Amino acid sequence: MIVSPIAAKTRTGYIAQIFNIMRLFFILIAILIISNVNSQDLKQHRWENRVVLIVAQDEDSRAYQEQITKFNSLPKELKERKIIVYQVLPDRYKLMNCQLKGEKNEWITSPIIFDDFAKKGEEFKVILMGLDGGIKLEKTEVLTTTELFGTIDAMPMRRAEMKNKNK
Repeated sequence: MIVSPIAAKTRTGYIAQIFNIMRLFFILIAILIISNVNSQDLKQHRWENRVVLIVAQDEDSRAYQEQITKFNSLPKELKERKIIVYQVLPDRYKLMNCQLKGEKNEWITSPIIFDDFAKKGEEFKVILMGLDGGIKLEKTEVLTTTELFGTIDAMPMRRAEMKNKNK
């Protein structure tokens, strides 16, 4: 079969367009999957862990650094209360170092958690989320461990945990 040069060129152009559309489709799917993975980070803890977010506009913030130091000094108490702590900055977040067991702790580049929890003009915030994923406490100043543990220990689910532990 003999194909004219014009028809061959049109067919080639058509195939190239299909490939470009397929490439864009796969890129879009990849972006959606990556976004979904990032937004699932906090949901994965529901009914397993309480989550504390240390949110700051600036990594060098005095309050941010002080809060991290306080929590890093109490790994046993955090574990006992099933607390997972995230450090959250405008463009990235990670689990706090004291909570990793030999795992590599790298920043995850994504503004999603910051955008969900930071309010415009707030330099610093600490948020406690219960096992149900609901916000139980928000502070715009350094949260004392006494207040954090007191709030958690007063929760019905935590009281049940302590009661079962003592049996």
